[in-house]
Amino acid sequence: MVTIKDVARIAGVSPSTVSRVIKDHDGISAATKKKVQKIMEESGYAPNIAARNLVTNQSNTIGLVIKSGMHEVNLNPFYSEVNLGVSEACRKEGFSTLTTSATDDASLLAEVKELISSRQVDGFILLYSKEGDPIAAFLSAAGFPYVVIGKDIHNDCEAIYVDNDNVQGAVSITELLIGKGYSKITMIVDNDVFAVARDRIRGFEMAMHEAGLSAMGRVVKCGDDPRSISDMLKSLFEDGGPEALLTLDGVLNARIISHLYQMKIRIPADVATATFSDSLLTKFAAPPQTVVDIFPEELGKEAGNEVITLIRDEDKLKRIITVPTRIIERRSTQKEEGG
Repeated sequence: MVTIKDVARIAGVSPSTVSRVIKDHDGISAATKKKVQKIMEESGYAPNIAARNLVTNQSNTIGLVIKSGMHEVNLNPFYSEVNLGVSEACRKEGFSTLTTSATDDASLLAEVKELISSRQVDGFILLYSKEGDPIAAFLSAAGFPYVVIGKDIHNDCEAIYVDNDNVQGAVSITELLIGKGYSKITMIVDNDVFAVARDRIRGFEMAMHEAGLSAMGRVVKCGDDPRSISDMLKSLFEDGGPEALLTLDGVLNARIISHLYQMKIRIPADVATATFSDSLLTKFAAPPQTVVDIFPEELGKEAGNEVITLIRDEDKLKRIITVPTRIIERRSTQKEEGG
């Protein structure tokens, strides 16, 4: 299938210029229009009707694309806080939001295509970044406005990314644990597919290496079901166990400390715990959890502002916006007196 990017490459112009030719924009010279139109005709490119009519048939709605089904969204405060930030930014500009609900890539892609063809949305925000993502590939090829909350792993000159420095965040939290005297540290993850997971693992391993500690075998992956988590923790603590546990996010952290309670393993007396993304799950845990605060609401605000600007200005250049992180130290990493 011939895409806008293909036409732009042959014509020697940007994809946004091709999009403006399709919409017969006044700012494009007659010569450029004629050249692009000739290439579209010769290559058999068929403009997307929704994209062509975007300016005159706006829905004033932004689609939010999540990385999994609604079950995880309901569990994970990260999504609700990001949504709050997006909604605030959109409301100020007269836009509303619509969230996808598909549970696998194929269904998600079909839903995205339907939202575009039925002109229900003017742009998308992807709440994740991963290699080989069919959604990002389709939106990029179609020249449809989108912003990614996540890392630029595709080096896509047409996209806008809003993210934290997750490598540095993981380095900082690991250094805090090491500085407090913990040397046997294990990182527990429930996925290593998405860029955020890979960056946090990388930061953990970098900090361990810098401190002269081996990270070999210190990153442990667990399944999603309670039995898998239970078996993993029992195996970890069979022979003394780690001194500290760093989990990938607040939801996984909550599940881990629940299992530790059932195993009668005390926090922080027997093992310290820390995680990423502050929320009510971490603030009101027993004990309250030390975290890397990633400011999800701010991520949402930035993404909302960027996608609306992109809808209004197709020639907006690529930007990578980094929202800073901070460490919040709480009871879960404070060693017992004399410990």
